[in-house]
Amino acid sequence: MNPPTVEEVARIAGISDPVIRNLNITQGYFELSQAVSKYTDGNPNWCTFAVWASKQAGQSIRKEDLSRTFEQLFHNSPEITLLLNTLSQHSDVIKNLPEVKAISGFALKVINPNTAFDHSADAVATGNRIVFSEIGGEFARFLSIFRSEQNFTEENISNFCSAFKPGDPPDGQQMLNDAFTSYFEARKQTDAKVKAEMILYSNLLIGYHEQTRLQPQIVQALNAAFTNEDELRSRFLKELLPGFWLRIRYYITKLLQRKMPLDEAIDQLLNLAKQKMREVITDCMMTLRIPTSEMLKLGEDLRRKFPQRLEHISLTTLKELLGQIDPTPDSIKASGTKDWGDLSDRIHFIADLFRAYFEHQPLYSQPFTDEQVKVLKDGKRPESEL
Repeated sequence: MNPPTVEEVARIAGISDPVIRNLNITQGYFELSQAVSKYTDGNPNWCTFAVWASKQAGQSIRKEDLSRTFEQLFHNSPEITLLLNTLSQHSDVIKNLPEVKAISGFALKVINPNTAFDHSADAVATGNRIVFSEIGGEFARFLSIFRSEQNFTEENISNFCSAFKPGDPPDGQQMLNDAFTSYFEARKQTDAKVKAEMILYSNLLIGYHEQTRLQPQIVQALNAAFTNEDELRSRFLKELLPGFWLRIRYYITKLLQRKMPLDEAIDQLLNLAKQKMREVITDCMMTLRIPTSEMLKLGEDLRRKFPQRLEHISLTTLKELLGQIDPTPDSIKASGTKDWGDLSDRIHFIADLFRAYFEHQPLYSQPFTDEQVKVLKDGKRPESEL
């Protein structure tokens, strides 16, 4: 199994179908992880974790069960049921008119959750592509230079890092510079604890860079509920009221210069539907399935202790980085994320995740079966469960 080259990373990032692209990105991360692991003495590199984050992103991109879950929340919400009854009562005022339609049959049709989930999936797919193109490309470039032990020279690492842009993310790449330098330096270490701390430092720097780059796409994905609430409100009114009554209420609203009760009820319904959509999207984005069927809820504290090597940190640079991104150092308390759209909240969870699962060997498992890999590399979507 050969890892993707720089050219292959670019080819995969250029695949137009977001589902096929994501599957190849996930497999690409796995192959890069395996290739880099021989230089980290079996310790996990950033790609090792990226495999499973990308595979989880695939669920959002494929929109698996999102609409069905939303419809269940919509129908089971007491607040929404109450508002639907209120809207029905407004229809009952003119119930003898043949044009009036029942509210319950078209509410979901008007809201059209599929459109919102399409916007969310597009944002996740864009982020998945951006990060693989940049960071996956850098790992491929690293492997192209450091092909054997003889290539681990100061001249090579200097040349490799000279390509990075100075400054902080999203535009600067100083964190990537420091991360790959630390991978290089860790190769020289004989002390297992020092080596582990240097590799964790590299992983966290890349994770911090990645999450900063992804911030716009993550916020966009979470807030993708409705793109045009005025249009939705107008569609509701057209479904509830025939054209004659719509014209009458327009003049009444203009005369009174305030919202009618029907408008207020529709606004409340749209707000509640938006909340339910965000719940569904957030739940999908804030779930991470890792090998051995373990499912992590990113809103909950981790339950795994730090491995002994990383229980107490000695490396100064790692201590300083953790001081910036981990408000509960040397503890998994409060590691759960309250708002996945908050960068500082998100990177705190990731810092503890990378540290707690540093020695979790199942992370090196294949994300797909051999048969699935063959199909996805042919540019097709495997029919079996992903």
